[in-house]
Amino acid sequence: MTTRPDSLVTAHVLRHAIEIGTEGMQERIELGIAEEIPLKLIFNEFHIHAVMMVTPLDLHDFVLGFVLTEKIIASPADLISCHIERQHDELCAHIRISGADFSRLIRRGQRLLTGGSSCGLCGVTSLEDIASATPILPAHSIPVAAIRKALRALPEHQVLNRQVHMVHAAAWAAPDGEIHYVREDVGRHNALDKLIGVLSQSPRDPGRGFCLLTSRCSYEMVEKALTIGISTLVAISSPTDRAIQIARRADMTLIGNARPDRLAVFCGGHRLIRPETVEMLST
Repeated sequence: MTTRPDSLVTAHVLRHAIEIGTEGMQERIELGIAEEIPLKLIFNEFHIHAVMMVTPLDLHDFVLGFVLTEKIIASPADLISCHIERQHDELCAHIRISGADFSRLIRRGQRLLTGGSSCGLCGVTSLEDIASATPILPAHSIPVAAIRKALRALPEHQVLNRQVHMVHAAAWAAPDGEIHYVREDVGRHNALDKLIGVLSQSPRDPGRGFCLLTSRCSYEMVEKALTIGISTLVAISSPTDRAIQIARRADMTLIGNARPDRLAVFCGGHRLIRPETVEMLST
């Protein structure tokens, strides 16, 4: 797995609590708690586009993934620079983009609300702002055994969650089930944006592996994944009906209720190989 650039020390704090056990037994304990801090996105030095609540970890990946999935820029090369600074209890991302991209962003206008960590669409005035054009996804095959392997391995890669037990993860694995990238955040959308950010700069083809989500899969998660050409999306919860419709229209493989011992394939089963018969699944 690739090295995480930011220190976990900045992503969590220690807090005391009283743990009440059986028969009223009480004990003072110390727990690691994930930080949640506002990140102000400032474009070309003066335009504040949004304030997002994030875990202060892998923030450059988040910014790049955010501007890609929000269609602010078309490719990673269009992000001229990004400098992040902390001012007391607030983070500021100073982002530079081209004049043409900036003019288009100004015409779109600001997000109307602060984006909460659990919300990927707060302040978006039109769903067209984030809707992805249907990409052509690779029709490669992935063994079901590889997905099970990645699901079993994922907890060991969630380095922040092992300390705080409260953050989401988005991961990318190769067709053999080997996990190469993991990004974590209190917000499920933020975690996926961070993953998309690092994948957009990776030599690996996102469409030839698969993405794992430790969260529910609503339609905007599918939209974000399609932005970078992810062809197989695996979530531990069930997807919404709209998510299934969008995935089916894009010929994406969408799997929910994912556990090492069971998977629910909602669409795109033609990419999956069953180990017992080495035949393609159909949905």
